[in-house]
Amino acid sequence: MKKIKLVVFDVDGVLTKEKSSWEFIHKYFNVEDKAKIYFKKFQNGEINYLEWMKLDTSLWIEKNNGKLKREKLIEILNKIEIRPEAKEVSYCLHKNKKLIALISGGIDLLVSRVSEIVGADYWFSNELEFDKYGYLIPGGYPLVGTNKEKPLKMIFLSEGISSEETIYVGDSIWDISAMKNVGYPVQFGDDNLLSNVAKYKINNLKEICDLIYKIERL
Repeated sequence: MKKIKLVVFDVDGVLTKEKSSWEFIHKYFNVEDKAKIYFKKFQNGEINYLEWMKLDTSLWIEKNNGKLKREKLIEILNKIEIRPEAKEVSYCLHKNKKLIALISGGIDLLVSRVSEIVGADYWFSNELEFDKYGYLIPGGYPLVGTNKEKPLKMIFLSEGISSEETIYVGDSIWDISAMKNVGYPVQFGDDNLLSNVAKYKINNLKEICDLIYKIERL
């Protein structure tokens, strides 16, 4: 009988209703147009991930006359709604003795909040940097970036869990690196780019516990 020990979720667009926490802040400060230019530069290999973070965060700082407090960013990110079924699913997973991990290319100020709500055993995300007065510094720490495989393998090593005992739930191309490294990659939503990687597809988080039940009885 197969046994699932670890369930890993992407955050933006999976556990939250907002597709990207970065884009959410861009929209709030009305800097989407410049942000799209920087995204294309990253896509084209003209800048690396840290440089991309520096450019994006600099847009926010400029929009706030050079000073943007941590509390203001938390206030903005708190507007992002977490899917109401997320807590129910986490209760089901923990009840069945599954570890929960979050691996996100989003922002730590949001991911930490989501982690508390779902009771995650592990969470990884990109981190923003602030000075001693709590003002945002351009850049940050790309602890996840586009490589979700690395934190995933850290969990495997720490817990003595194999990829074949792991489910990963993702909704975009940023999740492919992780999905290729688990036994049960699950597509959330309708991104066709994941259809060749995912073994399963769900449209509601509540489907996860039923899916695990089926997998463990295959």
